[in-house]
Amino acid sequence: MNHLKRYKVAENGFTTVPSETGLIFCHPKKGKVLDLTDSGFQVVGMCVDTLRQIFKGRMDLDFLTDIQYSIDLNEKKVRFLGFDWLVGKSSKSSGYQYRLQNNDLGLILFFKMFHAKAESESSHLKIECSPWYLDNRTPVQIDAFLRTIAEKILRVPEPHYPAIHLAVDLQGWEPEHDLADKVACRSRRVAQYNGFENIEFNFSYISCVYDRCQSFKFGPATSVQMAIYDKTIQSKDSDKLDYIQNKWKKYAGKQGRAYDADSDVFRVELRYHHSVVEQFALGSYDSNGVIGLSLKSYTEITSHLHGLWQYGLKSFKLKYNTNYFHPIWSILMNDLVFAPEGISTPDQQFNYQRHYKKPDTFSGKNYQLYLGNYLSACARKRLPFETVLEELQNNIIWNDIALYYEHINTTEHELIERLCEGYQERILLGYAI
Repeated sequence: MNHLKRYKVAENGFTTVPSETGLIFCHPKKGKVLDLTDSGFQVVGMCVDTLRQIFKGRMDLDFLTDIQYSIDLNEKKVRFLGFDWLVGKSSKSSGYQYRLQNNDLGLILFFKMFHAKAESESSHLKIECSPWYLDNRTPVQIDAFLRTIAEKILRVPEPHYPAIHLAVDLQGWEPEHDLADKVACRSRRVAQYNGFENIEFNFSYISCVYDRCQSFKFGPATSVQMAIYDKTIQSKDSDKLDYIQNKWKKYAGKQGRAYDADSDVFRVELRYHHSVVEQFALGSYDSNGVIGLSLKSYTEITSHLHGLWQYGLKSFKLKYNTNYFHPIWSILMNDLVFAPEGISTPDQQFNYQRHYKKPDTFSGKNYQLYLGNYLSACARKRLPFETVLEELQNNIIWNDIALYYEHINTTEHELIERLCEGYQERILLGYAI
């Protein structure tokens, strides 16, 4: 696809001249397509919106016992690393049993996986960092504190691939009502929300529509996902408008412009799941052809934010028509270097590609048959599901099975939930009689 020709107003104020950064976009044959010069268009923000850092290791049983004791006594708060934290059990959908939460600091700690023993090595800790935690600290400072947390909760912790959200905030533009029809992407999942209605389809995007604004999501959360939404309204709903407006004012001021408090800001956000970051680490290569990147910590991944940003924009193409990018995509792709304050881009050029781990034994169908037959055989013995799962996870091909399901957008936690449901169904069907 090509980019539309760009122009800007000449110094005389009456004519236009070609410009690589102009805000007047013209089709070679149809003429003017979009003029952003009078709309107050500007970029008012660029940031890492969310970081979810995984650590692998064995649970510290003393720490876990203390947390369980506090919950049994109905304590609402605990003191940990010099801060007060809300303590409680986590929802099963998170994949973890417990959480410590301090929204004032900007961290939520999820720990002790539901379907793994505390004394076994697993991804027992996930730390979710809010934008206000990330804003005022360098990547090195963030990694150091997250490591300190991990060393208090786990035995011999090792960072694993994080999930990360990249965001750019735009003022003076809002998405058209048919934006979803103009986005080309590989995803085949769709959900559309209109008011209180919830409709799910199976096409090429997820589109959510709210009142006078529109909010769109493209792609599943377990892969690469793009969201375009009214950040002003979302910030009002979450009572964070003062915080985000101060960020916009500061960013615009550094660009020599002024943020307009009376104009809404729309956010374009690219979200990368843990498994996707791992795929980039295994599949990307440098200018010398050396394959592999180290992306297991925040410091390591921040060196590659621009590459991930460009990859996302090419994965979700907002089109003007079949031959040309939408003007907003031209700006996001060509005018911006995704490097939030305090983060630099790498000196060396990299080719960012995803490596998909493929099972080298059974096909996907054979994995499904194997799991079904295994559950049926165990159900005949009426074994506890915990025993069934433990034996399965100790199997030499369990990692290949998990990777296969991850490839079809089913996380390991979701797979285990399905196995549990299938096993209980077999018991109820009388397999043990």
